[in-house]
Parts: sequence; C-alpha cells; structure tokens
Amino acid sequence: MRCSFCGKKAIYCYKGKCYCKEHFIEYFEKKVHETIEKFNLIKKGERIGVAVSGGKDSLSLLYFLDKYKDRYGIEVIGIHIDEGIKGYRDILTDYLKKISKKFGWEIKIYKFKDFFGVTLDEAVKRIKEYKPCTICGVWRRWLMNYAAKELNLDKLATAHNANDEAQTVIMNIIEGNTKDFVKGGPYVGIKELDIVPRIKPFYFVLEKETTIYSILNGIYPPFVECPYIRGQTRDLIRKKLYELESKYEGFNENIVRNYVEVIEKLKEKYKGTVKLKKCKICGFPTSHDICRACELRRFVAP
Repeated sequence: MRCSFCGKKAIYCYKGKCYCKEHFIEYFEKKVHETIEKFNLIKKGERIGVAVSGGKDSLSLLYFLDKYKDRYGIEVIGIHIDEGIKGYRDILTDYLKKISKKFGWEIKIYKFKDFFGVTLDEAVKRIKEYKPCTICGVWRRWLMNYAAKELNLDKLATAHNANDEAQTVIMNIIEGNTKDFVKGGPYVGIKELDIVPRIKPFYFVLEKETTIYSILNGIYPPFVECPYIRGQTRDLIRKKLYELESKYEGFNENIVRNYVEVIEKLKEKYKGTVKLKKCKICGFPTSHDICRACELRRFVAP
C-alpha cells in the first residue's frame, strides 16, 4: 500500500486513507490537537499533570504534551502510581525511569505502600470482599487526586483512548450504572470541593494508533499485562470490541463520537443528583460519610 498523500510506503490505513510515517504522525497529532481545541481541554499558563503508567498510551500522551508544551504555554509533569504488582508494575516503572531521563521528563512517583500500608499484591491477599480491579481503581483515583492537589495542578490528563472509552460506555450500560455513564467525555470537571478536572486528549484516538505513534517515536515499552485484569468484565468486553472493530472499521470511534453527542444533555439532566461532601477520615470528596478509599484501608489497618 502507498501513502494517500505522497506515494511513499504506507504503514497504516484507516477509513479509506493510507499514511506513511511522516503523514501518520501528522494525522495522529492533528486529531489530538483538534480534540484539545474543540473541547477546550487546555488553557495557557496551566500546570498539567499526566497520569503516566509507563504503558504505550500514557507515554505517548506525555511525549505529545511535552513536545507541544510551548505551543500551548503549559507546564507538564508526569504522575506515576506504583501499586506494587510484581512482574508488571515494577517492569513498567523501571522503563519509565529510564526513558524519562532520555527525554528530560519530570516524573513524580506515588506508591500504594507509602499511603495505604500495603502493595496491591498484599492487599489482594488480605481483602477478599472486593475484586483486585476494584481495590486498585479506588486507591488509584484517591492517590491521583492527592497528587493533583499536592502538586497544585490545574488539570490531570489521562491517556484514555477511543477503545478504553467504548469499553467504559458498554460496561456502564450493561451494569445499569447511570451515575458513571453520565460522568464521561473528553473533559470531566467536577467543581465541588475543588476536585482537579480530568482531561482526555486521546479521546478519539484508537489504541492501535497510539501503538504506532509510540513505536515511531521510540517510546514503546516492554509488553506486559496486568495479571489481575484477566477474566474481568472489562477484559471480556475489550476482546469483543476488538473483534467488532476488525469487522467494522471505525466501530470504537463511532461509539465514543455518538456518546459525546448526547453526553452533555445527560449531564444537564442528572446535574446535582449526587451530593458530595468531605470524607470524615481523609477529607477528600465522597457521596458518603467515609470514602471508599478509606473504607478499603480499614481492611489492611494494623
């Protein structure tokens, strides 16, 4: 196949157009710039934290925002959460440290062990009432919010792509989770109690596109998969959506684009239905007297 724009050898084709290396990077970055501009994700002078796991998506986002930080007039800092998953997180953390030195990225690392007294591996053995992904998700969100406030961030950028968001939309529909269904979109801003807004510049980018982008820019990490995701609902939905994408090109992107079309109306309808207050233990926002992070912490308290 040849590039639709210059005739060079193509490395990627999508929706009737093929791209060489140079034109793929141009296509990818243009899509991200358009998302940032359309949804007003970034403002000049902001301090942006990037949630960087060490995987290809988050590394690509950190690379992109660092590359264009002068264009947007922003400060960029990476935030890495080390849950303590042997054979997975340790490998990606080591890779992140090495590549950060190469590119001169500033990275702040926060560990479950330091804040909750246990690694995720240890917590899974001691907390039988909840699934590993539930424990991880609750503590990661709490620690991200902690880091965002400690570092005085204006926004927290996450590398959720179209595949991730399509999976979340389907999961919330299956589970009848209206509250979380209406919380989605490229910009998740909660004004109450000063929760730092989350932005998703890669919202319309496909996972395979971030894979190519990371390879072309020399930031593709070792391939390792979290051992706890296997057999979980998201893993099953992810595999099914990949199958559908292979049969119907643009399937995942179409889901999120249609979702975004209606999400603002839904947000307005359900606005104010969830009242937030401060957790009696940590002081962070919650809809209950005690937040879920502190509830889980009680299971591992000495």
